[in-house]
This record gives sequence, C-alpha cells and structure tokens, in this order.
Amino acid sequence: MSKIRWTPKSEQDLDEIREFIAKNFSVELAISIVDELVLTLESMLTENPLCGALLESNPLFSKVIIKGNSFYYCENPKDKMLYIVYVQSRKVKYNDYRIENPLLSNPK
Repeated sequence: MSKIRWTPKSEQDLDEIREFIAKNFSVELAISIVDELVLTLESMLTENPLCGALLESNPLFSKVIIKGNSFYYCENPKDKMLYIVYVQSRKVKYNDYRIENPLLSNPK
C-alpha cells in the first residue's frame, strides 16, 4: 500500500476547485465534490499506485482522470511516497510548467 502526500500547490488547486463550485453552486456541494474526488483518488492510488497513465512528456509522472479532473502524481524514490503535484480542474487548460517544476510557482 502506498502512502500519499499532497503538495501545497496541489492543495491550493483543490481549494480553487472548491471555491469555484461554492461560488457558482453551493458550499455544501463544493465540499462534497472535492471530498469525493480526494477519497476516490487516494483509494485508487492506495490499492494500485500504477493505475495512472504515464505522461509522454515526462514518464516520471502519471495522470489519473476523475470526473473530468486530472490528477498528476509521482513517486519519490527516497521515501517511496506518492506525491500529488498538480490538480487540473476540467475548467482549466493544462499547464506543463507545473509538471516540469512541480514545487515552483507559476512564472508571472
């Protein structure tokens, strides 16, 4: 069983999804949807860390799509943890900078 960690930036991505849903629908729905996404992803990766598709642009990263939202993750060879580094909401265009530099902020 793999252990999972969310990077601060991926947690910020989840917050942005939650805020969008809350603003356009309701806070309760926002919490419910994001919680369901997190639980589904963590369950999938805990049971099978290889379930994601490898990225052609960077095969160190894998991608899982849940309800139109893409989750990008990789394994840290030192601690064997899976790190969720980028959550791409279905309303946002893919940002390859986030995979090339998962711990850095987006350039302005």
